[in-house]
Amino acid sequence: MEGANLPGEFRQPDDRQRVLDATDIVQLVGDHLKLQAKGREYVGLCPFHDDHKPSMYVVPAKQIYHCFSCGAGGNALDFVINFHKMEFIDALRFLAERGKVELTPRKAADSKNATSNESTSTRAEMLAVNSFALDFFRLLLKHPEKGSAARRVIQQRGFSDEIVERFQIGAAADAWDALISTAMKKRVEPRALLAAGLSKPPRDGRGEGYDVFRNRLIFPICDQIGRPIAFGGRKLNEEDEPKYLNSPESLVFDKSSTLYALHLASKAIQREGKAIVTEGYTDVIACHQAGFENVVATLGTALTSRHARVLQRLCKTIVLLFDGDEAGAKAADRAIEVFFSQPVDVKIAVLPGGQDPADLLAQEDGAAQFQAILDGAVDALDHRLSRLRARLAKAGLSERAEAIDAEIARLVELGLDRQPIVRRQMIVRRIAALAGVDETSVIRAIQAAAKRAARRDQREEDADAAPVIDVRRPDAHTLGCLVCEPSLAATLIDGDRDILDPGAYPPGPLRQVAAAVVDAQNAESPTTASVIDRVQEESARRLAAQLVQIVTTETGGDGARLAAHFHECVRRALQQMQARNTTVDSPINKTGDAASVLERIQARKQTIARFGSDPLAHAKSAEPTPSGAR
Repeated sequence: MEGANLPGEFRQPDDRQRVLDATDIVQLVGDHLKLQAKGREYVGLCPFHDDHKPSMYVVPAKQIYHCFSCGAGGNALDFVINFHKMEFIDALRFLAERGKVELTPRKAADSKNATSNESTSTRAEMLAVNSFALDFFRLLLKHPEKGSAARRVIQQRGFSDEIVERFQIGAAADAWDALISTAMKKRVEPRALLAAGLSKPPRDGRGEGYDVFRNRLIFPICDQIGRPIAFGGRKLNEEDEPKYLNSPESLVFDKSSTLYALHLASKAIQREGKAIVTEGYTDVIACHQAGFENVVATLGTALTSRHARVLQRLCKTIVLLFDGDEAGAKAADRAIEVFFSQPVDVKIAVLPGGQDPADLLAQEDGAAQFQAILDGAVDALDHRLSRLRARLAKAGLSERAEAIDAEIARLVELGLDRQPIVRRQMIVRRIAALAGVDETSVIRAIQAAAKRAARRDQREEDADAAPVIDVRRPDAHTLGCLVCEPSLAATLIDGDRDILDPGAYPPGPLRQVAAAVVDAQNAESPTTASVIDRVQEESARRLAAQLVQIVTTETGGDGARLAAHFHECVRRALQQMQARNTTVDSPINKTGDAASVLERIQARKQTIARFGSDPLAHAKSAEPTPSGAR
């Protein structure tokens, strides 16, 4: 576990805990997806699976998160590691910087090992080499001679110095090996440049190869926390091709899930409740400069379902900007299909006269025109059906029926039958009006298509089915209670304390959670967060967070109900363990047979009768009493 054996640079055992103590998990998760208050917790769409209704819970009192659908869960470090696909050490640094925590410097003796360990991480190398390249491109833009052509293009576009700095725009030299030569001087590994798509191998097999980006205006592509993961380059000479060139996909760059400038737009998207999606770097930059900061762009690819999931976690409305030509209309149809099954309102805004946002905003009243276009955006389904209506205007009866059936089947494939009932009925009404039939006929067609799709989906689900831990087990619930309220361990009488023995649980996540519960008892005032932080593997931390949520839901967060539930689970768990171990010399069996179990149960009932269900009263009773005191 990272916390038990920290990498070289951070060997101090309290670094991890200080970082977690300085992190508000609600603010952290809320920076990455839209959260809504629900009682004493917060809920949002889970970013770790295709979530259509909020199933991720963030619990501020426990400083954990948990998804009831996919099982994702843990503490703030787990969220950062999994959301951003970071190594532990990078996640620790990220949260430390965010929380203004100064990490303990590594010892000189550990320096070599720490560097060596990091050099083995290809992902870490690629992030580092991208940061190096970003600094190189930005410096070159400011060079009096080598950056002059790029600065002229920036000036022609009307980009301010402030916006250039904000988007970290740079320039690539008009040379074959400017980046490679600088990298060698800085002792940057050539293979890292190759892996990141910043260079290509030599054509003749000699030398270090050549730069991919040459004589271009450079636009860094960043992940959601602002780390450069790729680059886009626009040509400076008109005769060069292609006009735009992007880094290839890599371990750190997946263009099907990355949106340009999301790290700069996410807060505005959440604030406005709306995301605007356009098609190019300069369009996004122009929009931000004009005050439309909730704008992002795809990266040389059509919108994908992964783009949709990223955006739906941040807002409820998405406006897609397209040109008014046929290509733009087809792109709009494809985008509508991507977003159709998502719980968001999607609108289509069509730009007039083949203009792009940058051209429009450059006009004297461009901002007002652009706002009017956004305000006039039409519902995506209306846009799709109006195009179908235009195609069927001169069609015969059979052709119309065939086209409507095909449209219904396609919408069912996209999730029409899974839409909320009110939204589904509104769609049915629109299709019926278009087809000129009653709504019942449309509903029957939807049901028939849904049955066909369900049979296909069932076959796929059966093939993908995997076994899971039964969280309804009484011993699992017992551990969940102890993670929720570690002080409950003090309420156990001697015989019942066998329930804490990790060896009484099967190898795997449950045993790890039990070990963490026991280990936490040695700490002063253990909490849910401190227990979960002691769990070694990520899968076990997810299970611990899941058990906390299940137990909290079961008991309503009430202390007395929690204590009563705990003791009932202990009783049932001990009975089940006794049944499994009647012939085994295990910790649960050392005190005797089933009769001894009943004796311990009776003793525990007497304890409850004397002190009630208050865990603090039980804990006090478990403390040593002075000699002769009663």
